[in-house]
Amino acid sequence: MQLFYDPDLQPGTHPLREVEARHAFQVLRKKVGDRINLVNGRGSWFSAEVAAISKRECLLDVSLVREPQPRAKHQLHLLVAPTKNIDRFEWILEKATEIGIDFIQPILTEHSERKRIRTDRLERVLEAAMKQSLRAWKPELGELLPFERAMELTNPDHDRFLAYLGADGTPLLHESCRKNTSVTIAIGPEGGFSPAEAEMARSHGYKYASLGPNRLRTETAAIAAVHTIEQLNW
Repeated sequence: MQLFYDPDLQPGTHPLREVEARHAFQVLRKKVGDRINLVNGRGSWFSAEVAAISKRECLLDVSLVREPQPRAKHQLHLLVAPTKNIDRFEWILEKATEIGIDFIQPILTEHSERKRIRTDRLERVLEAAMKQSLRAWKPELGELLPFERAMELTNPDHDRFLAYLGADGTPLLHESCRKNTSVTIAIGPEGGFSPAEAEMARSHGYKYASLGPNRLRTETAAIAAVHTIEQLNW
């Protein structure tokens, strides 16, 4: 099943986005009369018949297949420090989207190895992962924020966890999470969160959580955390 994405999609006559049109007709060789499936990234599914093709435009006759459905009984927000190698950070976005994520907040920490990101490029990664995994919801991506600011903006209605071994006996994440409860989980850079950051997180309602006995890379820890929380809610 090929899935296309257009955030402005509406039933009726609608021009397909240029980037999607190129893929549909130059790569997949779609033609007038063919049907394609589309999502708007906000939960709605659409079906469309190719009505007209020109050098500048592709017109669709769009019909709504399914109204937006709630994402889940819970929300999952991931705060994560971008990795020095941007490919590894893009991998986090791709795999988290496939597993199930609602919001990804890049954070700038004391030990951060990457100080800048290109959100336009990362948005394309999220879009591709949404389509590949046949999802109708596209995760939201925040701008890179200092750790302190990200703490201040954390949803107070969420259960909040920091991947940090503050002391012996830190409970495992799956032992602390509650089913059908919205969660924010924070994952640090390769050097981990500093003690000062850990204390700051605790002052904002975060609890320390362990992802196991092994030292994990940032991308491994992020995906392990997302999968743990999502699996609990399957």
